[in-house]
Amino acid sequence: MTWLIAERAALEALRDRLSLLVGLFLALPVPLAVVLVVVGPAAGAGDSAPTLGAAVPLYLLVVGVLPAFSAVGIAAGQFAGEKERGVLAPLLASPASNLAIFGGKALGAIVPALAYAALAEVVYVAGLAVLVGPAALRLLPLSLAAATALLVSAVTWFAAVVASLVSSRVRTFNAAQQLGGLVLMPVWGLVFALAARLPDWGPAALFAAAAGLLLLDVALAVLAAATWRREDVLANR
Repeated sequence: MTWLIAERAALEALRDRLSLLVGLFLALPVPLAVVLVVVGPAAGAGDSAPTLGAAVPLYLLVVGVLPAFSAVGIAAGQFAGEKERGVLAPLLASPASNLAIFGGKALGAIVPALAYAALAEVVYVAGLAVLVGPAALRLLPLSLAAATALLVSAVTWFAAVVASLVSSRVRTFNAAQQLGGLVLMPVWGLVFALAARLPDWGPAALFAAAAGLLLLDVALAVLAAATWRREDVLANR
């Protein structure tokens, strides 16, 4: 049931023209612009090895996290948006559990955002190889790339769960989107502060941080589903 709800939510998000355009913009031109405007000049500067060595992994995380912003808008539409359109009640009246509904809708917001993030990472790495040179890829060890990808997934999941939590407790899509963005603003600041220290941490610390965040994501999703009163939503529809 969770997967069926998630599949429906993800397909709806991918069919939404605005969401698709925003996701593709963050996944295609933005990573190329980062390579051309930031990483490329660092590679051409004198005594560039330390600067380039810091820039390559830093912006791998940045271009992967940026598509996570789209998860907020998608999650805002899953509860508040459907409630506003009057199409949420049939699902709430079904035998599906709170955890299945909440987990499915949060997962439906995560999948498109992760797809855009994966595309952004591929475009960034390909841009490095073509526009900067294969030597730039040696500054991105496989272990560091894997740890960064896991951290991107954890951050995207956290954004989707928090936005779903907010969306399930407000009445309108606009309120869900604005409150979700406001609540997550400190998280984005923390992520970008972490990105600045990425070269100093190393893969082991990144794996530990990502694993801890994933455990927090699971706990938050379970708590949000357990405290969600779907009967109140049905009564006030």
